[in-house]
Amino acid sequence: MYLLLIRHGETDWNTERRIQGNTDTPLNATGLAQAERLAARLAADTKIDALYTSPLARARVTADMIAQKCGITATQDDRLKEKSLGDLEGLTLAEFEQHYPDLHRGWLNSVEHFPLPNEETPAQLRERIETFLADLRARHLNGTRVGVVSHGGTIGMFVSMLIGLETNQRSPFWFDNASITVVDLSGSRPRIRLLNDTCHLNGK
Repeated sequence: MYLLLIRHGETDWNTERRIQGNTDTPLNATGLAQAERLAARLAADTKIDALYTSPLARARVTADMIAQKCGITATQDDRLKEKSLGDLEGLTLAEFEQHYPDLHRGWLNSVEHFPLPNEETPAQLRERIETFLADLRARHLNGTRVGVVSHGGTIGMFVSMLIGLETNQRSPFWFDNASITVVDLSGSRPRIRLLNDTCHLNGK
């Protein structure tokens, strides 16, 4: 199975550097344009056999545009939601630093997970991703190309888990809006074929 991990297009909260987490925010005009270019690329270059999406609007609308271009149906799955960030959701990074200076300092400098108030833990996030992957492997034959439209933190956990990083190790990866990451799961070990690719947004 080839896993295509796709991050949703841009939202206003992305441009405002506001912490989104599980908050359901829509795509902005730029995000809709990004999703359109992303969908066109996937329809032209990549055969997708199945498509799954987080039900949050920014991912769901991105997935719906891909599904329409590729002639498939997007299946919503709650396990693909972004990691909940608890009390910090809705704050800008500047407000986070202002209101929680000690917490912000620890979060900024820690190489391992730094607990935030009322957040979803890395173990909880990993558990829902593991169950989702187990369902995919049971449902789809080897060689199937499966698209997953999700969020930066969730995709980060997908990749970290697949390459064997510890659950509490903070992800070293960044995933841009409307990016594509491809992981080959057909062999004895996962192999990353593409990482955070956004060339379709530059007209290349």
